[in-house]
Amino acid sequence: MNLRTIPLLLTVAVLVIGAGTAAAAVFGSPDIKVSLEDTTVVAGEETTLEVVLVNSGQLESGSAQSPSLNSQVTTARGLIVDLRDGSAPISITTSKQSLGNLADGTLQTVSFDISVDEDATPGNYNVPVKLNYNYYSQVSQTGSVSGYSAATKTEDLNLRVSDDATFDVTNVSSNAQVGSSGTVAVTVENTGQTAANDSDVTLTSQNGEFTFGERTESTRSVDSWAPGESRTFRYDISATDDAQVDSYPFQLDIAFDNPDGVRKESTGTAVSITPEAEQTFSLSDVASTLRAGDEGTITATVTNEGPRAVDNVVINWDSDKNNLSPQESQIAVGNLADGASTDVTFTVDVTDSAEEGAKQFDFVASYRNNEGDREESDTLEAQAQVGASQDEFSVDAANTSIGVGQSGNIEVTVTNTRDQTFSEITAKVFTSSPISADDDEAYIDALEPGESETLVFSVSAGGSALEKAYPISLDFRYEEPDGDSSISDTYRIPIEVTDESGGGGLPLGVIGVVALVLVLAVGGYIRFR
Repeated sequence: MNLRTIPLLLTVAVLVIGAGTAAAAVFGSPDIKVSLEDTTVVAGEETTLEVVLVNSGQLESGSAQSPSLNSQVTTARGLIVDLRDGSAPISITTSKQSLGNLADGTLQTVSFDISVDEDATPGNYNVPVKLNYNYYSQVSQTGSVSGYSAATKTEDLNLRVSDDATFDVTNVSSNAQVGSSGTVAVTVENTGQTAANDSDVTLTSQNGEFTFGERTESTRSVDSWAPGESRTFRYDISATDDAQVDSYPFQLDIAFDNPDGVRKESTGTAVSITPEAEQTFSLSDVASTLRAGDEGTITATVTNEGPRAVDNVVINWDSDKNNLSPQESQIAVGNLADGASTDVTFTVDVTDSAEEGAKQFDFVASYRNNEGDREESDTLEAQAQVGASQDEFSVDAANTSIGVGQSGNIEVTVTNTRDQTFSEITAKVFTSSPISADDDEAYIDALEPGESETLVFSVSAGGSALEKAYPISLDFRYEEPDGDSSISDTYRIPIEVTDESGGGGLPLGVIGVVALVLVLAVGGYIRFR
């Protein structure tokens, strides 16, 4: 090698090494594009602008050996986004926001709450978005940073204030009630500058306690809706028994055609509904005259505990008892104001097999609500006593001794043992040989509770009768206070047959002897005369 060439080779080597070192460095910068997700707003509305950021980093010199170094220079660091109103008729209520890092190829959305002026003039407006961030401008092959830069960027975004219809909920009222159906009325004003055509106004329940029939939403429609015009939409709604007297959220959405025939949708409006408490009733002052084997009554006071007046109230018997049967299962009460009371009486037939003691009885109040729909209350429980079986009458007999072959009058004292007056009482005696009744019926006009009356019957004992007690039977047909006719149980009275007169007349033998004595006396008188 020629010594003259050595310096030249060294110079070339240095240049080559220098070129390699330069090639190993990574150079670049972020490139952030900004846009609005929805560029249209309407006057008077409060909404959210979604600012979309996309980083399409610019890589001037990358690393094939270490690709991860490339993102070091294309990532925006400490990114701060600030939305300004510019010339637009809007107020921005969200301050600037810090997003941290935004890597190359990354999309991120940041939200800003705004309100549009009520009198905003329709048209297009520039809304500036200012970005502040830092980035590494140069990174060596070893990862060391040799350049750190700050950047500020402002872009104007186009925002259109539409002249389409806009809507404002001005009133919400409801007669919804826990455990019942009702109506929700929503009044909405078209606050925009143009008419809305073929509008669909949909109210959606945001909870499971309120439904529209079996659905969670209901829609009302209107053909033409002029600017400044208010419309009231009514929705039938039902609240479950589990609902509380609390505020429940709903959302109102409106879809419509603008004057150009383009279908639009308004931003959902939140509304709330608070139901009234559940309609309730109570039973008090329960009284019973029920007794086994008899007809009786259950009487109670029914009170409308509110919170509303109700119409066409009916109290329904809801007890399932084999030995007790109501003659009428429904008692119509009529209208009841909030807090008003009325008495109801159920007449009940009780079988002989019914057991005495306290019994549980269930009733249900049905009524018409404000919408005219029939509703039912919760079960109204009551306890009432069922008494042991008791005869209608007590019977005491006197002069019941009759001689063989003779007749006599027996006296039967009848007493009303119940707590109600019986009328048109017919008593009838039933006999069997050798006892017979010459007069087997008697009549009592009426017997009040505890009142007694004595009846007389003519009874005979045949000549074949033995000296012993024979039974006769007695029962009563009578009318109850409600006009029903009933027959009592059978009462048995013993008739004592003796060989002497029972006070009902002379024995036939004695009569014969007396007749013979009279004949002989008369004959002797004639003879001796």
